[in-house]
Amino acid sequence: MDRVIERTRRIAVLDGHRLSDRAVDRLAMAAASLVLFSTDALFDATDRFRALRPDIEVLDGGLLKGGGVREAIVAAAEAGCVLLAVAEPIQRRRFLHQAVNGAIDAGERGHPTVAVLIMRPREVPGDVAVFSNTGEASGYGLAFALEIAMRRGVDVARILPTKGLYVRRTAEVGHKADVEAGGYGVKVRYRKVARPLETVLRGQYTLAVHSVLDVIGRRSTRAEPGAPARLQHDANVDAVLWLLRFFRGDVLLVGDTVRLRQPRERDAVVVEPTV
Repeated sequence: MDRVIERTRRIAVLDGHRLSDRAVDRLAMAAASLVLFSTDALFDATDRFRALRPDIEVLDGGLLKGGGVREAIVAAAEAGCVLLAVAEPIQRRRFLHQAVNGAIDAGERGHPTVAVLIMRPREVPGDVAVFSNTGEASGYGLAFALEIAMRRGVDVARILPTKGLYVRRTAEVGHKADVEAGGYGVKVRYRKVARPLETVLRGQYTLAVHSVLDVIGRRSTRAEPGAPARLQHDANVDAVLWLLRFFRGDVLLVGDTVRLRQPRERDAVVVEPTV
């Protein structure tokens, strides 16, 4: 297995013209190269990044036909990126619906993960919090948390639930990242709490990392192939929605080979995106 943690890596950016100066600065320093995607042909963010790093390689990912984060996730994966940076969404539920569908699409095409980094306009001090509200977690989630903490010069707070079985997908990735992070001097603090999500929302953290694994939902039998799945209330998805609404720092949504699973009840409520 290659190195999991990278000091700089190829990073995809969606609508870089919407990012704050603070976000652009952080991405320019963290990127070995950039792939820029846009939903608006009138804007090009290349000059913003090259003003900070004239030597940085900036690739034009093109205009996305679908015009959303769903298409950007798949395009980023096919461009060799495992991290997609975006500005704070205006329509949170719609954004999250598209992002989870993008993670499902990428997983179905053989891409193990693409993490979506939602960057707030302002700086928030603190460590990086990586947590699971249900006990289901991702090795990639821990790896991204450790890598970003290394870049920001902070530690990682691993917040685990006191009850329930703790299960981590792609555990080997998280273990290797843990070993590599030690070489960079990143410290990890463990904490078990009754309500991990509440702990993160009330705490002081620069970034919250949460994984979305298999999600409850289904595709309409009448829709064309590749149509977005309708998502139903899912604990992992709902936790990210709470972070987008109430957490002041950046949010990292990690899709770890996301697959659809059937709902347990036929009459379960469907979470539809709002327009």
